[in-house]
Amino acid sequence: MKDGIPLRVKVSASVSRGSIWHGAIPIAKLPRLAAVLTDSEGELRVELAAERTIAGAFRLHGSIAGELGLTCQTCMADFRWPLQIGLDLRLVFNEAEERRLLQECEPFLVEDDTLHLHDLVEEEALLAVPFAPRCETCAGV
Repeated sequence: MKDGIPLRVKVSASVSRGSIWHGAIPIAKLPRLAAVLTDSEGELRVELAAERTIAGAFRLHGSIAGELGLTCQTCMADFRWPLQIGLDLRLVFNEAEERRLLQECEPFLVEDDTLHLHDLVEEEALLAVPFAPRCETCAGV
């Protein structure tokens, strides 16, 4: 297990070694995510593991957690939103394989045997942010 989340890794080597990473990425270092938040305070706590499945496929799984600053779309107040994501991605190396696997798992297209971990974490966090966030008070309305 390695402390810290590297910017990028070689997929084939990481899967062969069964690499595991854990650490935190400051939200300020994720510019696309920071741009949709009320502030860039805090960090995302990340745990990731690369492995080969029994069938021989490449897999990346783990979790991302943190608190994000959002604006309630009902009352317009800023609030902290708890982010908790579980990841289970099948790493694929071409678009044909990606299309073929869409019905059975969540494929993630890897180019040049390189996986950009910070970009992947940022993308997953962006996908989890609610389209029209509501604070706890307004969510019950």
